Amino acid sequence: MFFKKLSVFIYVSFFSCVSFAQINNTQSEADKVIDTFLQCDNHFFEQLAKHQNIISQYVDLATTSDNITYIPVESIQKTDKNKVMFKKTLEYRGLKIIGYQNIYITTPLSGRFLYWGFIFDNTDDEVKNTLNNINWLPYNTNVYIANAKIYDRQLKPTVWQDDPYAIDGVISRYGTINKGIYLELITNNQSSVFCSIQGDLDKETLLTTRPDLKPIIEKQEAERQERIKNYKEKKLKQKRQSQPQATPTEPTSKDGDNI
Repeated sequence: MFFKKLSVFIYVSFFSCVSFAQINNTQSEADKVIDTFLQCDNHFFEQLAKHQNIISQYVDLATTSDNITYIPVESIQKTDKNKVMFKKTLEYRGLKIIGYQNIYITTPLSGRFLYWGFIFDNTDDEVKNTLNNINWLPYNTNVYIANAKIYDRQLKPTVWQDDPYAIDGVISRYGTINKGIYLELITNNQSSVFCSIQGDLDKETLLTTRPDLKPIIEKQEAERQERIKNYKEKKLKQKRQSQPQATPTEPTSKDGDNI
């Protein structure tokens, strides 16, 4: 009887250890994805692809034709459709991630503004104190910023440099691109952590950081070319319609009119 009980105890203990190890491994792999996200570059999408079996337990994933894995939202350009909530809470270093948001804003004069990141069921102070390896600095009264960088095409060599002027209200000047990570309190007990790249963004630089946007950018370019084509055709049609029509004349005899 003793050996039977001992066997059951060993089996239960072994099963518990295996389950605990599996949970720890899952959590560790998920942590790697979020750790990489905080770098605000294309490695985040590589990690999503590598660990998609784990991350898809929390939120649905999608893959582009170029095999780039990303977290889809209904529309990145509509404020009421650029967010997706998780199926269940993702625990990250004691914090609770409950959603993902992807924002894309285009302006006629100030360039493009992109923000992508996670929604936490934690206050900004809780996030800031937990992610204390990041040097959070005040951006305005409600937002913190970290790892602010600037890319100036006029400087040689052209490389990302620290941006000491990353403060609220300062727009990227022509020929420059800014990036950074932002922490903002959304409600009394929820906050967001967003990566951002913004300014005079060319296609190559944009897709280097955000390869998941290639299908959207290509669609926008196709739609733009179609609008240009339609505009040119419309102007040509208007020009033709505005030209006076020549009135036909009666042919006359070289000998004069007959009476």
